[in-house]
Amino acid sequence: MTKIKTLTIQFDTPLRRSEIPLFRGAIIAAIPSSNILFHNHDGTSLRYSYPLIQYKRIGGKAAITCIGKGIDAMEELFVNANYTLKIGRREIDLKIESIKAEDVDVSISPSPISYRIHEWLPLNEKHNRLFHSTESVVERVRILEQILTGNILSLLKGLDIFIDFQLQSVITDFTIRSPIIYKHIKLTNVDLSFNVNINLPQQIGIGRHSSMGAGVLTKK
Repeated sequence: MTKIKTLTIQFDTPLRRSEIPLFRGAIIAAIPSSNILFHNHDGTSLRYSYPLIQYKRIGGKAAITCIGKGIDAMEELFVNANYTLKIGRREIDLKIESIKAEDVDVSISPSPISYRIHEWLPLNEKHNRLFHSTESVVERVRILEQILTGNILSLLKGLDIFIDFQLQSVITDFTIRSPIIYKHIKLTNVDLSFNVNINLPQQIGIGRHSSMGAGVLTKK
């Protein structure tokens, strides 16, 4: 049985979706060291593995979710950081509203568990053409289920977790939201409800740009 430890820190700072990159930049600037887990690059190369520190917006407010070694790295924020930050043009005093820790056994579930994903960005260029060229809801669900299963397996692999059973992901509902613009590119943005036969932590990100608040997972 393998566990995933997570820590979600909710701040009392209101945050717009478009301000998440600014919030991330403010946190990185406040950290004395250049710990790669905070920004996933070292100035010359990128860290391509699953992000262990994720910046997001929960309940309209700034939040950070840390996974595994990312929890240990967050000690630097608590001990050394300057809590007066600048998000864009506004200066804020960062105050913690709540802290929630989870220690989840990642194991097969005898019955499907229901989850939601908020602002999931599932489609690369190839999948985008396939998805938008069909009007069949059944075909769209098939494409999304295939990508969803791959995203969950990538998440587990990024945390050095390898399962010995087959994932069974079933989408029960999805909504196409307004696209998210990333580096001047429109990305298809999906809210999703699904059932799957595995236990996963809440508030972790799944899929593309999960370090920047996309694809946040919660249990229904």
